Amino acid sequence: MADHYSDELLDHNYDGIQEYDNPTPGWWHLIFWGTIVWSVVYAVILHMTPMVPDRITRLNNTEDAAIQKQFAALMQIDDPITKVQTIMGDQNWLDQGASVFQGTCTLCHNQNGEGLIGPNLTDNHYKNLTDLEGMLDVVTNGAANGAMPANVNTLNENEIALVVGYVASLRGTFVEGGLPADGEEIPPFPEPITPDDQGG
Repeated sequence: MADHYSDELLDHNYDGIQEYDNPTPGWWHLIFWGTIVWSVVYAVILHMTPMVPDRITRLNNTEDAAIQKQFAALMQIDDPITKVQTIMGDQNWLDQGASVFQGTCTLCHNQNGEGLIGPNLTDNHYKNLTDLEGMLDVVTNGAANGAMPANVNTLNENEIALVVGYVASLRGTFVEGGLPADGEEIPPFPEPITPDDQGG
C-alpha cells in the first residue's frame, strides 16, 4: 500500500509538504479546449461572415414572411384596381379593411365613415377624387395640403388596398347622423369582383 502511494507522490517538497500527483481529469481538458474552439467558430460566423444575418435583418425577414403569408392571395393581383375590386367583393377582405380603417381613419372619418373632421364617406360626393385610382392616391399620398395625411409610410401596399376597398364599399350606405354631402357626386365605382367571378 505504501509503495502505491509513493508512486503517486511527486518530488516537489515544500516545507515538508510533498505534492500529490493528481492530474486534471480528461473531461475537464475536453471542455476547456472545446470552449476555445467554439469561441473561434462563433466569432468567425457571427462577426466575419454573412452566414448569420444580423438582428435587424432577421426581424425584417420575419415581417416580410408574415406579410407574404397574410396577403398571399392579394399579392398575386398586379393591377391595383382589380385588387380593390376583389377586396370589395369578398367579406373576409372587407373585414380586414375595416380593421385597418378602425386603426387609421376613424379619428377623422368616425367609426362608420359618417365623417367627423374629415368628410362623410357613406354618400356619393367626394372632394379630392373622381374614381378608385384617385382614392388609392389620396390614401397613399394624402390630399388637401395635409388635411388628409399620407399613409405611404404607415401602411403597406396591401393594407392601403384593403382600406380603399372597404371605404369604397361604404359608398351609398348613408350612415345615420353623417355629415352633409361635401364635394361633387362622381360616377359609380367598378363592380366588386366576387369569389364566384374568380371561379372560387
